[in-house]
Amino acid sequence: MIGNWLLFTSTTFIIGVGRFTVIMFPLFILFSLIASRRSWHRIITVWSLLFLALFTGLYVEGHWVF
Repeated sequence: MIGNWLLFTSTTFIIGVGRFTVIMFPLFILFSLIASRRSWHRIITVWSLLFLALFTGLYVEGHWVF
């Protein structure tokens, strides 16, 4: 999973990123198991909201957010 994440972040041709990130699906299951603890739930929530704000800002500015 880490290898796939490194692969899709290091590529300059981002059209095919979707097929590289499909393998990262188990990460959501891992997050759900970790989030059973209240402190980790807050950390994951803040982390997700920060990325949501980043990608929303990029989209509003007209950048292609894949």
